[in-house]
Amino acid sequence: MKVLRLLVVLAAAMLVAHAAFAECAHAPVQGSYSTTNATMIGGRVSEAFCSGAGPGQPGNTQNAMSWNGAVLGGQWTMSGMTIDAAGAVQKKYAIDGSGNGYIDYVTNYTGGQFWLSGAGAWGDGLGNFTGTMTYYNVGTRVSYFGWQEVGLTSNITFRGAFNDCAYCFIDYAVANSILIWRSGEGAMPANYPPFQCGAATGELHDACCITMHILCDVTATEESTWGSIKSLYR
Repeated sequence: MKVLRLLVVLAAAMLVAHAAFAECAHAPVQGSYSTTNATMIGGRVSEAFCSGAGPGQPGNTQNAMSWNGAVLGGQWTMSGMTIDAAGAVQKKYAIDGSGNGYIDYVTNYTGGQFWLSGAGAWGDGLGNFTGTMTYYNVGTRVSYFGWQEVGLTSNITFRGAFNDCAYCFIDYAVANSILIWRSGEGAMPANYPPFQCGAATGELHDACCITMHILCDVTATEESTWGSIKSLYR
């Protein structure tokens, strides 16, 4: 009799898991996508100086869009990522007496949304995807020569959750960027994402070398269900 009850409960658990998947009528295709195999394209980024105080300040907000040389934001966008209250945190200072060397910073951002074109390799044929950013971190090295800033490169790591499917995530993504322009350095280049927060000043970056992994997983739901089943037979 116990065996029969267990089989019935297991069948119910399978139906629950199936229903969980069924809720995601519009879900991205799982897998890794990258600029290295042409399943993604690089992009351009603006960072608005929302308080007018300059780079690395709390409240500065990023706006990133894909760029294929002709169309801005045609494949993906990420916007609204805002530097947290800590601002850019210095992690290493390595400048000699002549003013040559570098400074490393780590910056955490909060908030943000993403959009992925349904025509991308991750598409399921049912339209575009939207979601919220759950983690956005930037590690930056600022290089100096003779006490003058001569270069700024960043490593970006981010994660996100899809709006149309509670079980699908950007569980890991990385990108690199390089500073192209900052307010006060002449005319602003064309075809970059606009500054957010109504800011009049900011900086522009080119983004490359992107790798993004999408995962759809109902393990948490299945584990919860299995835990309930086991509790019946303790």
